[in-house]
Amino acid sequence: MAHGAEHTEQEHGLRPMQYVAIGAGLAVITIIELWISYADLGSLMVPLLLGLSAFKFVVVVGWFMHLRFDHRLYTQAFAASLTLGVLVTLALLTLYWGDAADSIRGYREWLNSG
Repeated sequence: MAHGAEHTEQEHGLRPMQYVAIGAGLAVITIIELWISYADLGSLMVPLLLGLSAFKFVVVVGWFMHLRFDHRLYTQAFAASLTLGVLVTLALLTLYWGDAADSIRGYREWLNSG
C-alpha cells in the first residue's frame, strides 16, 4: 500500500510545499492583476491582464491539474482543444463585434438624448 503512495508522489514530482509556493505565486499575480485594474494604464491594461491571466492558466493546468506530468498525448490534445476554442471565440467576436458595437453606440446616443 505504501509503495503506491510513494509511486504517486514520484510520478507527479511535487511535494506539498511546492504546491504552497505555486499557490503563493498565483496569489501574488492576482494582487498584481488587481492593482493593474485600478491603475490608470490606459490601453495597456487589457493586454497586461490577458497576459497575466494566460500565465496563471498555464500554471494551474500544468501543475495543479498535473498535465505537466501526464503523457505528452494529453498535453497535445489539450493544446489542440484550447487552440480550437480560442479560434472559434475569435471568429465569433469578429463576426458579431460590429452588431455589438452598433448596439452600444445606439444605447449611448439614447442615454445622451434624454
